Amino acid sequence: MTIKNILSFILLFQICSTGFGQETKADQIEVLNFATFHLSGSSDAISSSVNINNPEVKKEIKKAVDKLVEFKPTIICVEVPVSSSEGTNSIYQKYKKDQSNTTNWTEEINAIAFEVGRLSGVENIYGIDSKLMFDYPKLMAMAENSESIKNYIDDYVKKLEQVNDEEILAKFRVYNNNEFKSETLDFYNTLAVMHTPGNYEGAEIISDFYKRNLMIYSNFNDVPKDKGDRILIILGGTHSAYLDFFMRDNPNYDLVDPQDYLAQ
Repeated sequence: MTIKNILSFILLFQICSTGFGQETKADQIEVLNFATFHLSGSSDAISSSVNINNPEVKKEIKKAVDKLVEFKPTIICVEVPVSSSEGTNSIYQKYKKDQSNTTNWTEEINAIAFEVGRLSGVENIYGIDSKLMFDYPKLMAMAENSESIKNYIDDYVKKLEQVNDEEILAKFRVYNNNEFKSETLDFYNTLAVMHTPGNYEGAEIISDFYKRNLMIYSNFNDVPKDKGDRILIILGGTHSAYLDFFMRDNPNYDLVDPQDYLAQ
């Protein structure tokens, strides 16, 4: 094969590769999977509720909202049970006309999801959560009595408390950092291997939590969507980390980096 033929082959390969990549990209739905902490009403063991009426808090939340509006979502999915999705969406329709209409869910639904939706012209808000309880207190009690992982757990909790002391936008940047999400998954994986002799308490309890996140993923896939849609998902940090993991290799979706919309 001559040099000319080799160069022609390379050029043809590059054109074909580029073409296939573009076709795949065009078929994918862009998804911004945004991890948040619960602004209010959290049952999490380590929570970070804020005073939503504080002017400084409002200013920080508005900055986050404005950045998410830049994504131009057409659909928004939130941490509300599917069974309550219709009622939540009904309140959202009223909110678009009168912002005094709010839900009883945590404030990130009202202050972030509803407001981003209103400013972006999003027609519907979808709840994709599935409530499935798991015995988190039992796991933490076991961790406190485990010499092998107690220090690891204490260090993780301490780091999370330090993050929660940050300002709101700074916290969002951490929560949406891939390294932090990986640490979150590792934390639950570590809890999963705890057990007493002959038992698998950790694996059984974390299996319930894993199942809940798979159910969230299933609910998300049930949301009616078209190729031209741009979907914003707003979930608590751990759920968001699991959803990233589930969606990463799904050819139907193009996961957008949240950091692109949280830059200083």
